[in-house]
Amino acid sequence: MNKYALLSVSDRRNIEKLALALNELGYAILATKGTSTYLDSMGINNIEIARLTRFPEILNGRVKTLHPRIFAGILADRENLEHMRTLEELGIDCIDLVAVNLYPFAETWSREGATHSEIIENIDIGGPSLIRASAKNYNSVIVLTDPEDYDSVIHHLLDTKEVPLDLRIHLAHKAFEYVSYYDSIIAEYFKSLDSLKETSQTLPSYYNVSCRLEQTLRYGENPHQMAGFYLSNKSQLEVLSGKELSFNNHQDIDSTLRGLRLFEQPAVIITKHCNPCGIGVDSELALAYEKAFNTDTDSPYGGIVGMNRSLDLKTAEFINRVFTEIIIAPEYEAGVLEFLKKKKNRRVIKYNPELLNNYPEPWEMKCLTYGWLLQSWDLVQENPAEWEVVSKRQAEKDEWEALIFAWKVVSLLRSNAIAITGKDQVYGLGSGQTSRIDSIHIALWKAQRYGHNLKGAVCASDGFFPFRDSVDELHKYGIKAIIEPGGSKSDNEVIEACNEYGITLVFSGFRHFRH
Repeated sequence: MNKYALLSVSDRRNIEKLALALNELGYAILATKGTSTYLDSMGINNIEIARLTRFPEILNGRVKTLHPRIFAGILADRENLEHMRTLEELGIDCIDLVAVNLYPFAETWSREGATHSEIIENIDIGGPSLIRASAKNYNSVIVLTDPEDYDSVIHHLLDTKEVPLDLRIHLAHKAFEYVSYYDSIIAEYFKSLDSLKETSQTLPSYYNVSCRLEQTLRYGENPHQMAGFYLSNKSQLEVLSGKELSFNNHQDIDSTLRGLRLFEQPAVIITKHCNPCGIGVDSELALAYEKAFNTDTDSPYGGIVGMNRSLDLKTAEFINRVFTEIIIAPEYEAGVLEFLKKKKNRRVIKYNPELLNNYPEPWEMKCLTYGWLLQSWDLVQENPAEWEVVSKRQAEKDEWEALIFAWKVVSLLRSNAIAITGKDQVYGLGSGQTSRIDSIHIALWKAQRYGHNLKGAVCASDGFFPFRDSVDELHKYGIKAIIEPGGSKSDNEVIEACNEYGITLVFSGFRHFRH
């Protein structure tokens, strides 16, 4: 009985090497039309599949390998006498090796100008079927989906004419992962077209995350941890200058982008260890940076500066006064990149501004030691017109604007979180404390340390005040308005304290915890 190998590849890396080795080992090579033409051009013996099946490729190549002669040759259990008898009766040869990679669906989808028709035609049907059949029958069939595995298989076949079981299982595992990833990208494309998906307010019964390794990182949060950056589609970041991004860089960039999406005015956020250490907004980007920097003039050293407008030279010169590890902007004006590139190790990143308008997924997933949690994103989209002023004193116009600004800021902090701000600048932040009053003490202390006058400032709290002590403390520093969710058993006590001090108290009705 002849030995057959089936090759059908769109990624032709190393395929000549594999095919030549298989010829040397006595395999007859079956190939789909495109692969066969390529092997012919290399002078490598092969048989086009249509010659074996006696059935031509049809429907513009949509049907070419979907044939019983092919799938029986792959799926037959070599240890099942009935299977082998059936093959013999029908004159079907076993196929012992299958090397397949799939149509470039993701690449086609991400290509600028690709039409719906082109994208649809790059949904591979026969390829995934060949891979699944081969992986299912891993005891008898060697399945190859990654050109990097060709050398290992060639080595074993040349050395012993066999591939050990543990490697067969490994290759089958990779094959099913590959098909799963491929199918998930197609599902993402159809989800982007699905006009009915937005009407669903229920959690998905099944939730799959499938992505490819885009880049192996030097290490994770710490040097002893392995790490990689994964993508399910085209990257939305472009490194224009400097070293490759680290694990912690990616986390800080993500935190910065989550903040920038909340502000319509030109805004600058300075981030350290996933926490904002300064936020400022202004009609002029350079002034927004100055406000963000002046929040806390120590922490920006070695941090990340992100903005929601094109970076101009004046702002770049301000940023350049302090060592900044990463600068991230949607665009860079003429001459700015050349100026910034003078510092070789500084990472300069351009991001797709669409990231500020849409999350790629409606769900956020967290991994636990015993399972996973799924939740919708906290988009901080509530309408200030629906907030309730529960104190006697009403907020003045500037105070109301400051409360809106502070409410956005506090949503970015780790709970328990306090933000003390004006209408366009942060004065003091307190976060990550197990006691809310401790976060207030930290925020007030930092505001004092950096010389901010808090008379007339406002305070935002991501959760309700459990006692009036928070109001007592804020009053000492001249805070004139407070926003918090409300909902505490002590709300009346807190309201009374605000009325006693002439402080405006607003209940938002929403909580913005971040753990």
